[in-house]
Amino acid sequence: MSTADVREEAPPEDERAPVSSGPVPRRSPGLSAGWLLRTAGFAAVVAGMVALVVAQGVHGNASQAIVIWADAASASLAYFLGAVLFGLVVWGAVELMRTLSVSLAPRLTLIGTGGLIVVLTLFSFWARLRFPLPVVLAIATSVAAISGAWASARAPHTRAAAGVLISFAFAALARLGAWKLAISASDQGSMQLYDVSRGLATAGVLFEGFGQTVAIAWLGTRSKLWGQLGALVAIAGALALTWGVARGVHSGASLWQAVLHTALADAPGVPSPFLLEKVAVFLVPSSLLLALVSVAQPRQVSAVVAVMALALVSRGAFDAPLRAISAVTAAIWAALACVDERAMWRTLIEDRKRRIEEE
Repeated sequence: MSTADVREEAPPEDERAPVSSGPVPRRSPGLSAGWLLRTAGFAAVVAGMVALVVAQGVHGNASQAIVIWADAASASLAYFLGAVLFGLVVWGAVELMRTLSVSLAPRLTLIGTGGLIVVLTLFSFWARLRFPLPVVLAIATSVAAISGAWASARAPHTRAAAGVLISFAFAALARLGAWKLAISASDQGSMQLYDVSRGLATAGVLFEGFGQTVAIAWLGTRSKLWGQLGALVAIAGALALTWGVARGVHSGASLWQAVLHTALADAPGVPSPFLLEKVAVFLVPSSLLLALVSVAQPRQVSAVVAVMALALVSRGAFDAPLRAISAVTAAIWAALACVDERAMWRTLIEDRKRRIEEE
């Protein structure tokens, strides 16, 4: 065959396969789902504030019309948040199946526990979870949080979220153990066993406090205005609310103090921790306010700040369905954000730009 024949049989230039000029960029699930994750973060904060403070606090302190309105608003926000989080868990599970960069054991654990928690949360919308389902919910969520922390601790942009998740997982397990031991102590009439349960409850408060401290330190590295000042305002606001809870017990308390006392006075739970009852009360509003500061961070990758916000909303109390599904959503997307190179580089570039501007 001659050279001319070869030229005649060659396909036209426009029909030839295009030659890639470089590597094909990887998909970025964290950037794609950023808008929905940030929406979930804001919704979780608002739903938590309405459910924990407003809806609970107005009972016995406001008219029946206000109580009915607050309960309806809390239920509506809960359904909306649940729908958003269900979508994120399903989306995240699909992405985990396709993302081989995450180790197999954390992937399977997150997918399995995520499905179980979704089923239990859906069931809780129709009927209250009865024993032992809250225990199953807390244990499954703790396992998911530990798996998500293990999978997300490798990358610098998700390391803080990993610290918060694992701290809250240990807090949830400590509280669960404290509750179980307190029941056994009551059945046996053992004060020694009850003191052990209070020790575990104290450990739960300390673990939760450590997790929030990690979040505060992480916010301090975001920016001077939105990070450092925002965290300071959140802490100051939580202190003011805690003072209001303490003042609400008096007969001359104002309405907002009485509402706060009704809503948050029982935050330490049963059994109560040693010497840390007020700290336990403080950690409830501080978790929500720090979550708000986190999800409102500008010029940050939405997947990273939303994961931190959802973890803070869960605050290591995984026996409530919406807090549990917030934690498992944070764990799934923390693992995905860890292996998302585009999200990592965008985070590092934005941090560098911010430091240059502040200097």
